[in-house]
Amino acid sequence: MLFGAVPARDWNLLEDDLSLLCLARVPRRYHNLLRTVCKRWKECGSSELFYSLRKILGVVEGWVYVLSRDKSECLRWHVLDPLAKRWMQLPNMPDGCLRRYGMACEVLDMQLFVMGGCGKYENPTNEVLRYDPLRNIWREAPCMETPRCYFGSGVFNGQIYAIGGMGSTSGALTSWEVYDKKSKQWSSYDDPNIVSDLGESLVLDGRIYVRHACPSFIPPSCAWVHNPEQNTWDTIDNEMMQRWCGPATAVGDDIYMLDQTLGIKLMLLDKETNSWNSVGRLSTHSIRPTCRIAAVGNSLYVVGRGLKALVLNLEKVQNHRGLLVTSSINGLECSDEIIVSCNIIEL
Repeated sequence: MLFGAVPARDWNLLEDDLSLLCLARVPRRYHNLLRTVCKRWKECGSSELFYSLRKILGVVEGWVYVLSRDKSECLRWHVLDPLAKRWMQLPNMPDGCLRRYGMACEVLDMQLFVMGGCGKYENPTNEVLRYDPLRNIWREAPCMETPRCYFGSGVFNGQIYAIGGMGSTSGALTSWEVYDKKSKQWSSYDDPNIVSDLGESLVLDGRIYVRHACPSFIPPSCAWVHNPEQNTWDTIDNEMMQRWCGPATAVGDDIYMLDQTLGIKLMLLDKETNSWNSVGRLSTHSIRPTCRIAAVGNSLYVVGRGLKALVLNLEKVQNHRGLLVTSSINGLECSDEIIVSCNIIEL
């Protein structure tokens, strides 16, 4: 007998363990259905232990979360299941957030944080929202200490950084703050090197880099790097910073960037020379800028207007007549939504 050596009193425990192992291997797109089976499965499928086990088993799946703005200037969140190649809409954020600009979005501990922003005729806010993908709901998170919009952000060492931007007055902010997940509090700092209107951010080799949000057709020459030893921001001006002109993402130790100044070109950072080298171009007939980029495993996802997405397998990069060979995922029908943010949550 298979379980003959197991005492009868431990059979239920063993059965629970086996059930959990089986449930943990179920593809992510069926998790909402699993939670409807019974109360125990609902509690299991909504627990961090369940997803920690999926990580141990090596079966986690990264989904692409995209914030877009429609023709009525309202914000909406959609999520892409890469395996099913299907877009799904998330619940709307609270009404007061739907027409904000200059927000920042980051992922920390499997949750999506949406921070700050301002209305067209409203002052910046310090509000922070948190999306829980296990329960598919939005909740309020601890507010930042300073209202800000159009600011830089990043996640490093288990903390969220909110950097610079515009404050509730016309003056630029020289402050930055850090959210600690353990204390669930923000801590503020000040540095005269910080400026307003920061654009892209990048975590590279244990440091956060931010650059000025210059127009896409003017390569930025103003960038800053966080010095963790002195807890300050240093100005940096090298070829990497001068040619960093679009959204970037990390795949293992490699950094990829979308250069959308003339067409759409994928660039790869050479860390030895601090230079960006061209990987190839993407067809503007297949996808329309402005695009955002994200990585799931060894695949890059480039999401453009209307949520049309191109997928590049980095293990099999091919060029045909100067264009990268990609697969495509259809966007929303009759949609021209502008992509604001693109993030990955692995569950």
